Amino acid sequence: MATIQDIFKTPPTLTTASLLRGGPGAFGAPRGAGKTHQGVDIVSNQSSMDKSVYQVLATADGLVAYAMINGTATTGYGYTLVVDHQNGFYTLYAHLAINASGGIVTLGQAVSQGDIIGYLADLANGEKSSGNVLANVVAPYDKIQLHIECFEAPAGRSSTGALSDIKGGSTLDDPTASLMSLGYATY
Repeated sequence: MATIQDIFKTPPTLTTASLLRGGPGAFGAPRGAGKTHQGVDIVSNQSSMDKSVYQVLATADGLVAYAMINGTATTGYGYTLVVDHQNGFYTLYAHLAINASGGIVTLGQAVSQGDIIGYLADLANGEKSSGNVLANVVAPYDKIQLHIECFEAPAGRSSTGALSDIKGGSTLDDPTASLMSLGYATY
């Protein structure tokens, strides 16, 4: 039987240029109206005009189950990808830079562990993370963020519309320990 460790084999971002965000970015952190944060925020330092510093990698093999803007460029999750690992686990990658990430992978495409599936930013072209990225992140990490979730649901779900088509009835998992075991520091 698969476990959460089976889908976090590779860090989703460069650990030398990013950190796990504590407080409001932590798994289970309070949100308005009695809700909680469903994933973990990984923030990246605005240190380079080279977009390769902001690459987002597939943490394990799978099929792209979702690849589109969820919300808008400034609301919701922004540009979002979901990978179905075909073992009952999915990873969701949100707040990707729209122009830098769009078209890298497509719905139904197979991805391998370590493949570049998007970017957090492309500062040379003035692009930072998309969607409702909280602005109260400590500088120089402001507005460069990956929201990553892990959830369990039957394999084979995909959507060209609502994320709820994939996430409906799923079980959320806390990826914090798995991410820390891959070398992330936290603040």
